[in-house]
Order: sequence, then C-alpha cells, then structure tokens
Amino acid sequence: MPQDGFSTERRAIPRNLHSFKASVAEFVFPMSSQPEFSAQCVDMTPRGAMLQVEAVIPKGSVQQVSIQLPGFEKSIPNRHILACDAPYQIRVVSRVIWTEEENDSSMIGVEFLNMSKNAERVLGKYLQETLKKS
Repeated sequence: MPQDGFSTERRAIPRNLHSFKASVAEFVFPMSSQPEFSAQCVDMTPRGAMLQVEAVIPKGSVQQVSIQLPGFEKSIPNRHILACDAPYQIRVVSRVIWTEEENDSSMIGVEFLNMSKNAERVLGKYLQETLKKS
C-alpha cells in the first residue's frame, strides 16, 4: 500500500531529530529585560527548528533562540575557544512561522533569520556530523 502524503518527508533539507536544550526570548530591546523561556529543540535544519516551549509564543513573533549543541565544543577548530564542559551554543534571531498551543506551552516552528556566518558554518558542520552518526 502506498504511503500517504503525511508520512513522507516533504522538505528538501533533512531534519536532525536529536533533542537539544534551548531557550527563547522575544527579540525586543533591551534584550536583558526580556523573559527567557526554557525550550526543547525537537528537530532542526540549517534554516529552522521545531521547539517545545514552556510558554505560549505567538505566530509571527520574532524571537531570539539559543540552542545548545552538545558534544561539539571539542570539534570546533578554533584556538580562541576555551576547552570546557559547557556545550557550544548558537543564538539566532528567528521568526515563528507556525504554533500549536496546549495549556501554557507551545510547539513552534521557527525560521532562522539573520544568522551570522560563523553560526551558520558551525551549525551546518554540527548537523552534518550528527547526521553521519545516526
């Protein structure tokens, strides 16, 4: 029996299905006064992510998303990064393109905006290495 349209992958870029710790804060200045909400990154591509957030996040809003990349800090060839146990973290301004609310939490899909070249390079390398392992 052929698979239905919902069970086949429709994205051109494969999603990384590993779980990452993350946080979300509305991208409004001053950033230091914005509440930050814990999140779990469910899947990710170089262009966006799906996050489970412990708050209701509105569709269309712009958020600063911080995502930890565990186990990657030792792989980055940069002598200026100190060796430590803390995972490498990227911060990227993102637009919420869809949201599903449940009680006081949200499942959101974000599109990365304005990512620095360094963060883009690091995330691309991390996802490429992680996909090879799975």
